[in-house]
Amino acid sequence: MEFIIDVIWFIVALGVLVFVHELGHFLVAKKAGIRVERFSLGFPPKMVGIQVGETEYCISWIPLGGYVKVAGMADVGSEETTGAPWEYPSKSIPVRMAVIAAGPFMNFLFAFLTLVVLYLSYGIATVPSTAVTPQEESASARAGVQRGDRIVSLGGHQVRNEYELVRALEKVGGAGGAIQVERNGQILDLELTADDQANYGFQLMYPPLVGPVEPGRPAAAVGLQEGDRIVAVAGQPVAYWSEMRDLIRRHLNQPIAIAWERDGQRMEATITPEEGNIDGQTVGVIGIGIYSTTADIPAGEALFMSLQKVYDLSWLIVDLLGQIFQGERYKELGGPLAIAQMAAQTAESGFDRYLSFLAM
Repeated sequence: MEFIIDVIWFIVALGVLVFVHELGHFLVAKKAGIRVERFSLGFPPKMVGIQVGETEYCISWIPLGGYVKVAGMADVGSEETTGAPWEYPSKSIPVRMAVIAAGPFMNFLFAFLTLVVLYLSYGIATVPSTAVTPQEESASARAGVQRGDRIVSLGGHQVRNEYELVRALEKVGGAGGAIQVERNGQILDLELTADDQANYGFQLMYPPLVGPVEPGRPAAAVGLQEGDRIVAVAGQPVAYWSEMRDLIRRHLNQPIAIAWERDGQRMEATITPEEGNIDGQTVGVIGIGIYSTTADIPAGEALFMSLQKVYDLSWLIVDLLGQIFQGERYKELGGPLAIAQMAAQTAESGFDRYLSFLAM
């Protein structure tokens, strides 16, 4: 049953992406006055089809792609042409190039629009923390910021989470400005001097909140859930994620006590961190991620961020392909089954994750 569900999500994902790609070829061919004889989702043999005007729209049995058949261009081999104005070879080279390029262009456009919808509908993932520690001899340290201070505003911009803090830093730039921090329940007004270091030496301190819990890992086995706040590891209280992480990493394959709070109730268990590879080092891990929430973003920012994301993803894929051809990451290649599993996993995680997968 699980395999069937994976296949269904795979077919839906590929169907959407193939339709978008082929729609690009179709629309530009039609606009250029080229006769489109067939629009097919899937490869032959044909499953079902309907004739509308000059075009047959069909769904075919092999769901690994699709195609648009235009007059003067054969499915296989060559096709005899008559020189009619509606045939593909009769058009100028720029027009023919536009027809071919329209498919890939629609993929980029689809990714961009999908990301815009995602950002506007779901916001952006962010960590609900503005607690910081200053790097030594940095502008933030010179301003009097201390470890654990919670930034309230920066340069006149209120900040309530990591995303808003990053945006405020971008708006301030290197010019410096007023900063308000909360320390032991008091609001303090400080001043950041101009500095070349874009983040003024701030290091964000994440709260020890449990994010995604990986099935089958130690955290899941003891009953940890997303949103739980870990308060002690191996008998030592923890106030920040880094403290919790370091204690867990040091106790590889060693049973340790872990305590957490959920809805005001304290819970405890014994957990044994298992082997994990972090930056080439073997350390203890329990299978949890950093907790995040979402922040709303304005429409103009959503457009810019979507464009930036398409650009970043494109170069990431090019870089990955280069590494694969150099023999460094070929083991990460996956075929249709791997794509089906990814499609199903993202769909189970939520519609937003599935849309993000389609964009990627």
